[in-house]
Parts: sequence; structure tokens; C-alpha cells
Amino acid sequence: MKAIIFDLDGTLVHSAPDIHAAANVMLAHAGRDPVTLDQVIGFIGNGIEKLVERCMRATGGVPSDLTPHYAEMNRAYAKDLTTLTRLFDGVRETLDAIELPMALCTNKPEIPARDLCDQLDLTRYFTVITGGDSTLAKKPDPLPLVHTAVALGLTVEECLYVGDSVTDFRTARAAEMAFAYFTGGYQPTPVEGLRAEECFDSWHGLDLSRFHAA
Repeated sequence: MKAIIFDLDGTLVHSAPDIHAAANVMLAHAGRDPVTLDQVIGFIGNGIEKLVERCMRATGGVPSDLTPHYAEMNRAYAKDLTTLTRLFDGVRETLDAIELPMALCTNKPEIPARDLCDQLDLTRYFTVITGGDSTLAKKPDPLPLVHTAVALGLTVEECLYVGDSVTDFRTARAAEMAFAYFTGGYQPTPVEGLRAEECFDSWHGLDLSRFHAA
């Protein structure tokens, strides 16, 4: 293993409370009822467009044109990216201990992903940050993950991907990259095909090198 690539939301950071707050601002602007935090956690993982669509579906139906709702969601979220967001316990200590190059591959758009990392003092850890709009496809398409490995100057076989969702699992499998699954994230249901040796439930004292051979 020559590098480690991480997902962001639900893997390194508990960002759902700020995403939830922004979603409800967007819904109020559209004249819709609010959604719960648990609902939003279930909506996270496939990019901002899919999250907005799911919020709309849950509150009365999806309008034919979601463009203004995307814009309102992005505006509200950019205003309060890290008011309630925090790193999961043990994440910073684990990142501090890693001596390999590291990168991010997230479905969050690149600008808010970078802004969030700046505000939480995470940017210094990552050589590459790939957002949901950095390539022509989003996860679970393997393109963003392959792009990230190439940007590191490595092959997919030389990298480990760390995530918390079925989307991350499918992305790693499609890219044929080793995978480590954080069970404390945002995945609401079991992931079919995931092996027990690929899972971890705490960042404290974590040695990620063992997952590359899993």
C-alpha cells in the first residue's frame, strides 16, 4: 500500500447536522415542511443533486425543475459548512500517524469539500481532493476513485479506499481497489458482499495497513 484515499461525509466527519440545517432552509424557501436529521442522514452519499431530490420527494414530490432548489441548497450550506460539523473521535490522531500520501474522494462538490477541509484544518493532510464535480461521473462510478489514484501517481492496486456507505463499497469494488469500511457512518442498512475483515468501528488506535491485504 502506497497511499490511502478517504471519503469525507460520514467517514472522517459527522457533517449531517449542517447538511440537515441547510436542507431545511432550502425546503422552507420552497414552501415545504422540514425533514428530520435521520432522514437527511439516509439521503447523504450520492451528491447534492440526489440529496435535494430526495428531500423534495419526502416532502410532497419532485418538481420538474430542481435547479433553483440546488442553488438554494448550495447557498445555505456554504453559509454554515462547519457550524455543527465535527471530526469523528480519533480521526485526527489517525491521520497524524499516517506516513503515506493521503487523498479525498467524495461526492460533495469540490469547492465546499475544500472549504470544509480548510475550516476543520484537514487540508494539510491531503495531496489530492476529488469532489463530486471534479470528474464526469460521481461515485459509485469508479472514475473519481481512479482519477484520484492517478493524480497521486499511483495505480488502484497501490491504494486503499476508506468509506462508510454502500456507495463507497461499490465504488471500491468497481475500481478494484482495497476497501476499509467504517461502520459508524451513515449507511442505514447492511452492505451485501462486505467482508467482516474489511470493517472497523472506531478510529482510535486504527492501523489501516491491515485492510490493504484483507
